[in-house]
Amino acid sequence: MRLTMHTFSFRSILRTDLAALAFCGVVLVLCALMLPGAQAAPAHASPVVIGKDGWLFTPYEFATEADKVDTEASLSMLQKAHALFAQRGIAMVLVLIPHKIRVYAHHLPDDKPLDAYTAQKYDYAVQTLRAGGVPVVDLHKPFLTSPLRDSDTLLFFKTDTHWTPTGAMLAAERVRATFDADPALRAALAATPPAPFLLHRDAKPRASRTRDLARLLPAGTTAPPIERILYYRVEREGGAGTANADPLAAASTVAITAIGSSFTFSGTGYPDALRYTLQRDVLDISLPTDQGPWYGMDQYLRDASFRETPPKIILWEIPERELRSPPNYPFRDPRYIVDNAKWLESLTELLRPQGAAVR
Repeated sequence: MRLTMHTFSFRSILRTDLAALAFCGVVLVLCALMLPGAQAAPAHASPVVIGKDGWLFTPYEFATEADKVDTEASLSMLQKAHALFAQRGIAMVLVLIPHKIRVYAHHLPDDKPLDAYTAQKYDYAVQTLRAGGVPVVDLHKPFLTSPLRDSDTLLFFKTDTHWTPTGAMLAAERVRATFDADPALRAALAATPPAPFLLHRDAKPRASRTRDLARLLPAGTTAPPIERILYYRVEREGGAGTANADPLAAASTVAITAIGSSFTFSGTGYPDALRYTLQRDVLDISLPTDQGPWYGMDQYLRDASFRETPPKIILWEIPERELRSPPNYPFRDPRYIVDNAKWLESLTELLRPQGAAVR
């Protein structure tokens, strides 16, 4: 099955495979050449930054102060969205993925170090969102300080934009810790039906096909070696399967939805890691990269499964790099550009409590 990249439906975003995940990464990296300020770059500008020790990075993660207005708009939209979800009785928790270039800044090339603005952007975003009442899963410090960061089980792939299964599990552990530390979130989780899940770790690492950045290297460049990654699998105790064994049916019965970018794709291990750490069934929805988080969320809320049986908790995963791209971001596919105010109006209507009068 394949991922439908240009026609959104709840069914299409559930039809994914590893090739689609790789394509999402290529689309993401190519977007770097479309950024404000990047249009004046020379024709030979590379969509991949070649770092030290075999590390590859996307230039799209480097922010500039020209992004400030759009970033502030995104933060404001997320604060307002959280309030609307709360009015509907849904606990919306933001899972903000830190830049790979910051977590592994010591592997950046000497001629392209981490700049001061990009270095502080994540912490600023978390502080701003929390000040506005948004519960945020802070992954920055845990990723920077994890003893696994430079171990044999890395947190991000060296030759891909995505996190490894180890990074995905660490993120899921931080999601659980965030719920445990917040009384309101702890109560929201307690109100969802538990489901026992078991974790099985592979004894030995296996070769990975995940290498979207390697595919963007200049012609003639020696291909980096295949990475060997330690994988795991999660299964429901008793062998009943997971929430997405029948995803369309699960949408109407599962109380927790994890929605986000290709980082939330089932092949990354993140959805299963959430099932294990939360000990709950989780419906996972990975949005097409070209649509972005805003249009994708709008369409999910329009689906009959949400309207008829909304979840109690939404884990909205957004990569830090998307903060510079509010709904009206002009460098997105025109079909998915939405005026900021119009997006918020739509969200207001879609999340209006049942029986509430329309003003």
